[in-house]
Amino acid sequence: MIATTLKQFYDYLLIKGYKEETSRNRYLNVHYFLSFTKKDFLQITETDVKIYYDYLKQRPNKVKGKGTLKHTSVLHHIRSIELFYLFLFELKKTETLLQIELPKSKQDDDFVREILTQAEIQQLYKKANAKEKVILNLAYGCGLRVSELVAVNKEDIYLKENLLIVPKGKYSKRRIIPFTEKMKEDLLFFLSSETTQEPALILNTKGTRMQQWTYNSLLKRLLKAIGIETERIKRIGIHSLRHSVATHLLENGMKLEQVREFLGHEQLETTQIYTHISQTQLNEIRTVP
Repeated sequence: MIATTLKQFYDYLLIKGYKEETSRNRYLNVHYFLSFTKKDFLQITETDVKIYYDYLKQRPNKVKGKGTLKHTSVLHHIRSIELFYLFLFELKKTETLLQIELPKSKQDDDFVREILTQAEIQQLYKKANAKEKVILNLAYGCGLRVSELVAVNKEDIYLKENLLIVPKGKYSKRRIIPFTEKMKEDLLFFLSSETTQEPALILNTKGTRMQQWTYNSLLKRLLKAIGIETERIKRIGIHSLRHSVATHLLENGMKLEQVREFLGHEQLETTQIYTHISQTQLNEIRTVP
């Protein structure tokens, strides 16, 4: 039975959008875990996972032949187990979702990326002027990459349709991003004061296209204005807003596959890297019908 279930898990990952190599590695990680526990997969508890987690932290690195596994590799093993039990839950092979809450360590802090909370984003909007609100709308509301943010032209904004066109994103992929009526109002107000004939939507004080370092400086000034501590500000850049919106969409119940489409990612695992969300929040999201 377990061999059939593991094969179904592998197929499930492919359907979800994971690369073939990643799906195979996830499959093998679960196989190793179940071999380690020597228990029926339906009888596994959180305690079994924690014991395996402690084992992995001490396990020799078989690839390099020396040292122990990198912490990121350990987390990938545990993530595979989480996905397997999410798969079982979604297919109604189990009635409850396996809860996995691991002890927090400094290495976990190093692994995740710095993001802003939804409340902090709201504070930024309250402090922002007309131009800064448009920048927040593009970097956070539309989830643009830094290169896409720098490249936005006025002609890419379709106000009548409430759409932003990214003509050439990563890998030259074209992307269409809808925006809200409030974002439209902000754009209209901002554009009403713009008299320049420059094609770029956002200009610096010299009247030329704003670049990444200026966006970062602007954001850091806003962060300071809302009382974010200096050490944390050092770890936040304009690209952090893209990470933040990805996480917030998940927190608000959007499925990972939909977040991938919004961000314009080719692979689902890239979207996972972008998000920073607690295990409790993940469990809540997974149980949303």
